[in-house]
Amino acid sequence: MSHLSSALTRRGFISSVVAATAPLMCGSNLGEASVVSNDDLLSDLRRRCYQYFIDAADPVTGLVSDRGMRNGGGFSEHASSASCGFALASYAIAPNAGLENFESARERTRLTLRSLVEIAQHHNGFVYHFIGRSDGGRRMNCEASTVDTALMLAGVICSETTYGDDIEIKSLCRELIGRTNWQSMLGDGNCLHMGWSPEHGLLPYQWDRFSELTILVLMAIGAPNHAIDPSAWNAWKRDRMLNYRGESFLSYPPLFVHQYPMAFFDFRAVRSPSGRSYWKNSVTAHHAQIEFLSRLAERFPEELGHYNEQLWGITSSDSVSGYRDWGGPYEDDRFEPDRGIDGTVVPSASAGGLAVVPEQAIATLQYQHDQFGDQIYGRYGFANAFNPATGWVSRDVIGIDTGISLLMAENLRSGGVWSTFMQHPLPQRAFRLAGFTPV
Repeated sequence: MSHLSSALTRRGFISSVVAATAPLMCGSNLGEASVVSNDDLLSDLRRRCYQYFIDAADPVTGLVSDRGMRNGGGFSEHASSASCGFALASYAIAPNAGLENFESARERTRLTLRSLVEIAQHHNGFVYHFIGRSDGGRRMNCEASTVDTALMLAGVICSETTYGDDIEIKSLCRELIGRTNWQSMLGDGNCLHMGWSPEHGLLPYQWDRFSELTILVLMAIGAPNHAIDPSAWNAWKRDRMLNYRGESFLSYPPLFVHQYPMAFFDFRAVRSPSGRSYWKNSVTAHHAQIEFLSRLAERFPEELGHYNEQLWGITSSDSVSGYRDWGGPYEDDRFEPDRGIDGTVVPSASAGGLAVVPEQAIATLQYQHDQFGDQIYGRYGFANAFNPATGWVSRDVIGIDTGISLLMAENLRSGGVWSTFMQHPLPQRAFRLAGFTPV
C-alpha cells in the first residue's frame, strides 16, 4: 500500500506520485508496532526519531539529509540547514534523554558543526536552504534562508550549552552564531527578508505577518553580533486573527508554525509587550484545528469522515499529489478544493504538539499506532503522512518533521530542550530586549 512520495521538500517543490487503491487495514499485521502503552509509545518514538539523525548524517561530513525512506532504504543526497539544526538539538539532549552516551553524541555534534563552518555554503552567515550532504554546496538553486538558518542556529545554541566545555565545539558554535549578519537581511518596514540568492539578491518577500517568524525575529534581536533593533518585534502584522469558542488567536494554517518556535523558546511563563501569551496562542491553535477537521468530517463524510478527536493533524507534508503546505483552520472557515485537503493525516502535526496539547496528541498518536501499525510506523517512527481513506502512505520521513516530533516528545517528558536552549545568553537576551516579561 505504500507508494512513492514527493522526492523534494518544503516550500513549493512538488512532484506527483501514484495513488493507492485500497484503504489501510486497521489493526492488521501490526508486527513490531503492536499495541503498547502511552509511555512505551513515546519512549519508542523518541528512540526511532533519534535513529534518523544517526542514519541520515553523512559519515564524513555529519550533514543530515533533508529526507529519507521510512524503512531506512536510502536518503536524499541533499541535506537541509534546518535538518542539521534539529539534529544538533537532538544530539544535545541525547545524553540526558537516554538516547546516546555523552561522548558519542558530542562527536556527532563536533562533526556536524565543523562542516557547517568549513564547507556549508552561505551568504553573510545564512546557510543555503538545501546543501549537498557530502560537500555542503548549494543545491536546487535554493535561497540562503533566514528561517532555516534560525532553526540551524537553535540547534547550535543547544550544542554550545551541552558541549561548550569542549574548546573546539564552543569555538565552532560561536563562529556560526557570530557570523550571521541579521542586519543584512533587514528590509523596509523593519522586517526581515525571507532569504537571498545569487540570481535575485534579497528575495522580495519579507517576514511581515504572523508565522514561524517568531523564532527568527527573536534570534536576530538576541544575536551577539549584527543584531537587529528590538523594535523589529513590533514591526510585523498581528494577523490573521481567528476565533475559537469565543477566544481570538493568531492563526496560520500549518501547525508547524505554532510548534517550531515553541520547541526552543520557552514561551510558557512569559508575555509579550502587548500582553499576549504565545504559548496559549499555540494551545488554542491546536484545539481549533481539531475542531476544524471534525467539522470537515461532518460535511464531507465520504472523503474526510475519518477525521475526529482520535485521528487528526495536518501540517506541511507529503501527499499523493506532491508536497502540500496545508493545515487549518483558514481565515474564511471554508473548505475549498484548491486547498487540497484530501483526508491525509500528518503524524508530526500531533507529535509536534505533544508538549502543547499532550492529552489530545498522545491520544491520536496512540490511535494511529494501534490502528495502522507497521503500515505507517517503522524504523524512524511515523511515516511523514498517510491517507486512511485511500491507503496512500508516504514512502519517506522528513528530517524537520522527525525532529519536531522528537524535541516535543522530550519537552513533554523532561522539558529538556527548553532548559538546554534557554540556558544560553542569546534567547535570554532576546526575550529581555523584545520586552517579554514573566507572568
